[in-house]
Amino acid sequence: MSNHTTIRVEPDKKAEFAQLCDDMGLTVSGAINIFIAKVLQCRRIPFEISADSDPFYSETNQKFLLESIAQLERGEGNTYNDVSEILSEFP
Repeated sequence: MSNHTTIRVEPDKKAEFAQLCDDMGLTVSGAINIFIAKVLQCRRIPFEISADSDPFYSETNQKFLLESIAQLERGEGNTYNDVSEILSEFP
């Protein structure tokens, strides 16, 4: 016997998720049941949850980018013809 569960989801995310599920031949309920089954099987969330999942947005990288922009605005910095030139500057 099934039980009903209510979750709160932003309307645009719900619609996008429902469409993606439909594209895969699933219902929203079916997709959530697959997620629950996987959590129970693995005894963990089956993917990484991290505040720093995209290193581009890390505090260190953002600081580096802001410093680089300031350098370029001052007319400083280097130009390169090939990415290998850039990589050769890093150990």
